[in-house]
Amino acid sequence: MPARSEPLETLKDKVVLVTGSGRGLGAYLAHAAAARGARVVVNARSDVPRAEAVAESIRKSGKGAIAERADVSDYEQTRGLVEAARSAFGGIDVLVNTVGSFLWKPVADMEPAEWRATVASNLDSVYNTCRLVLPLMRAQRWGRIVNFGSVGAAHTVGQPEVAACSAAKAAVIAFSKALALEEARGGITVNVVCPGVFVDGEKTLASATLVERVPVGRAGLHDDVARAVFFFASPAADFLTGQVLDVAGGWRP
Repeated sequence: MPARSEPLETLKDKVVLVTGSGRGLGAYLAHAAAARGARVVVNARSDVPRAEAVAESIRKSGKGAIAERADVSDYEQTRGLVEAARSAFGGIDVLVNTVGSFLWKPVADMEPAEWRATVASNLDSVYNTCRLVLPLMRAQRWGRIVNFGSVGAAHTVGQPEVAACSAAKAAVIAFSKALALEEARGGITVNVVCPGVFVDGEKTLASATLVERVPVGRAGLHDDVARAVFFFASPAADFLTGQVLDVAGGWRP
């Protein structure tokens, strides 16, 4: 059989909120959602001009988009973000949580404030956004939530000098699996994508030695992650919830 490409506009008329979408992978996902027919809520913690530039680019493509400043590790700021989306577009159909700061530091050198900030960025942000979009998704009896984990987190593989991130990402997976069961009867699915070694723009976010260890022979691209994320939001994944998908070319830490 001939190869089949992804159907266009699989998210037609859906409203997609992508956290941390003012730059990098998040911005790519915002554009990818628009290319699939969605109206998009672009979010940034501080760099509003860049977020607005992403939203403006999407609007020029003929799709609806707004840009909203909010630190999603803060519950009240997240409430404002969700309310802005509801006011602009009537609700939120798909939530994609990309936010999560990274800290390289041994536990013995990590200050309590650094621990708290890292866990808040990676874990509290997921609770905040999910908690606040659930009433909107429940009301329409349909919703798709895609959270970001990390390769190895599903098996609680700890890596030295990233204890806070490892703990938070493992918790994100446990949280997502629990939430998937809680909301399954209401038409809401919750899944996790775990990117591996990948290229951010023209910069590979790993050493050449690490890239050589990826079984498929290359680092991942933004589009590899986007196709996984929006697969979970597509009709093809209606029967999938509580799943964890490594997008890593077979690489394991």
